Amino acid sequence: MSRKQSPTEEVFYIRRREDFDLICSPIRASILEYLVAFGPMSAREIAARIERSAALTHHHLGILNRGGLVLEVAREKRGKHLERVFAIGTENWKYDFETDPQAIAEGMLRIARTWGRHAERLLARVFRDQQNFSPRMQRTLAVRAETGRLSDASADAVREHLLAIRQLFEKERKRSEGEVYQIFWSYFPLEKAANKPELGRKKGENRIKKSSQVANKQKNAKKGKAG
Repeated sequence: MSRKQSPTEEVFYIRRREDFDLICSPIRASILEYLVAFGPMSAREIAARIERSAALTHHHLGILNRGGLVLEVAREKRGKHLERVFAIGTENWKYDFETDPQAIAEGMLRIARTWGRHAERLLARVFRDQQNFSPRMQRTLAVRAETGRLSDASADAVREHLLAIRQLFEKERKRSEGEVYQIFWSYFPLEKAANKPELGRKKGENRIKKSSQVANKQKNAKKGKAG
């Protein structure tokens, strides 16, 4: 049978604390990500992907299924048993920032913690399985954060680049071979810093000025000793 299944166009609106309960679990995050990346899979295949027991995987699939984020799309015969095959329900998630802003703020923090643990576990698995840093690992592995002042146009450009990266992944999902990559990001404005631009700039200028003065004193001291 064919397992090709496109996600529905329905929108999953995230507006309550209960909505975040569906996605704020490292195991459920793994299930959702692998179903998006590899398409419909049986519970057994998902369990193997995420390295969890079949019973635990079934438990979390049930939660996602009842919430509508995962759908049962088929049943396949395996020996004397029927295996349930699951697919992503929808990739179209939207945050409702108006109904309960506090719930959204708390939920965003929960998501950040969830994906942080998820990323840590996956990276630990890579290092565990990788005997040494291959040329590919040396070339592609990147873990860092960026903080800096951006104009509105630059901030929008960064977001567009992130969306372009996501589109590359979506385009390449049709591939049946090749290495599997994963990327995580959190991108947001630091509002307090944005509201006090002059203070931050002057502090930075003063530090640069002081550093320059110290460097000049050290340079002059070295010249004096040399003389």
